[in-house]
Amino acid sequence: MANDTGYKRKQNPTEHVEHNKKSKIDSRKEQRQVKTDRKSQDKNFDMITQAKRVWEQLRRGDVKRDEQKALMEKMMTIITGRVQDIIFKHDASRIIQTCLKKGNGEQRDKIADELKGKFEVLAKSMYGKFIVLKTLEYCHWHRDAVLAEFKTHVRKLIRHKEASTVIEAFYAQFSTGTQRNGLLAEFYGPEMTLFQQGGGAQTLDELLAKLPEKKDAVLRHMSEVLKGCLDKGTLVHSIVHRPLLQYLTLADDKGRGEMMALLRDNLQDMVHTRDGARVAMLCLAYSSPKDKKHIIKAFKPFLVKMAQDEYGYLVLLRLMDVTDDTVLVSKTVLTELGKSAKELFANKFGRRVFLYILAGRNTKYLSVDTVQFLAAGDDISTSKKENKVKAQELLHACSPQLIELVVENASVLMREKLSSQVVQEILLHAVGDKSKAIQTVLDLVQEDPDQEDHVMQHRFANRIIKAMVKADSAESENDRSVEPLNFAPELLQVIKPQIGQYATNFGSFVVLALAEVPSTQKDTLKALKSHKKSIKEAASSKNVGAEKILELL
Repeated sequence: MANDTGYKRKQNPTEHVEHNKKSKIDSRKEQRQVKTDRKSQDKNFDMITQAKRVWEQLRRGDVKRDEQKALMEKMMTIITGRVQDIIFKHDASRIIQTCLKKGNGEQRDKIADELKGKFEVLAKSMYGKFIVLKTLEYCHWHRDAVLAEFKTHVRKLIRHKEASTVIEAFYAQFSTGTQRNGLLAEFYGPEMTLFQQGGGAQTLDELLAKLPEKKDAVLRHMSEVLKGCLDKGTLVHSIVHRPLLQYLTLADDKGRGEMMALLRDNLQDMVHTRDGARVAMLCLAYSSPKDKKHIIKAFKPFLVKMAQDEYGYLVLLRLMDVTDDTVLVSKTVLTELGKSAKELFANKFGRRVFLYILAGRNTKYLSVDTVQFLAAGDDISTSKKENKVKAQELLHACSPQLIELVVENASVLMREKLSSQVVQEILLHAVGDKSKAIQTVLDLVQEDPDQEDHVMQHRFANRIIKAMVKADSAESENDRSVEPLNFAPELLQVIKPQIGQYATNFGSFVVLALAEVPSTQKDTLKALKSHKKSIKEAASSKNVGAEKILELL
């Protein structure tokens, strides 16, 4: 429309915005209304709506016990007899989960009874699987019923995206030994299932002991099932690791080779369990040099994480034991771990990788069982180079980096419990010029003796200093793995002005070591004579180091 001047009236932009805004609000209201109308057509709409009102209060963490009990009773009057009608709906399934968590034994039992016959279907549901998990967690007396519904379906369920998490949780967290064997039975074939039902063999070893002629058939079935699992990416589940370990142990070279070819790119996905780590160790032991190179390449992005894992670090120890190409190991594995060395030194498991290089199979750092297990693996290794030669090559390769790390971070590493053990082994066993590292320790000793946490009086740091002194002793000279550091005379010169102070406090064991080492014994005892009175007083206060120094005086 034109105005008097002949121009069209210019539309106010705010009018257009307000019009669109109102349209969007109206549109959303309409969408919500349509959604509500659609839900209201469901015969369970009123019941779910009523249950959700109660659930909104029940799920809160600050609800008192008496109030929770009343809410659960109210909820049970709403859902009893109608549980199966709502378990596959997202919002309603959360109601059932909360009831299983908050209810008493009788209420949980009623809900679990209504779920019977639906556990397998629920396990495959995006939302229903959580109901099964809550049933396994809170209704342990119904676990056999759940297992009964899973039987003959485990092979398919373990390859299902949703159900595999339920099967894994049942196996790893909630099952008894018998239930675990029941879940594993389908990996072994129908013979195993029949034996279990008849009260016969419960494990694969028992089955093969009774029916050795079935070994080939069982292995064929295991191979088929396991290959299907690998295709579906279920290798992270521990329920797959046990049969994989059994298969690689029992199969012939051909069968083992075929399975290893499928595993080599994904071994890092299974090293977090005991059985999975052993599978990876077997694959490394039996594999060719070419396959080892392929496995190491796949490991590279996960090396630090593996080193810090309770079982993963053992895989790295086996890798070092069985790989002849030490140049590849040092450049790929040790260099990558060296980038996170400070973090790994302070880790319970990560430090053991470096301690293994420095001290070998020392029961000071590895359990006797672990040492025996590693030794047993030497018999099946395809490696042609002697272990001692490989160990020396790796030690020479990583020593410069480790020594430099001590030079740069000694003040921190020496005072940390786990890291201090690695520092000690570096100073004693690393190969190469350690003069800078030794001087760094002497510089720390020269700091103000009255400062807090001085290295001579620190419970972890002074152990390192004592070990360095002892390295010069006659006993250590007989130990070819420990090179004398000629550290004791230098240390004595540094601490002489405060030797009486150190002899009467936490530094007394370092002073005692100086008094016992031949190179410094005479001078140390001479310097201590003028402090005999204070040493005697410290000894009377049950300072063991001072007591032993007094005996020498």
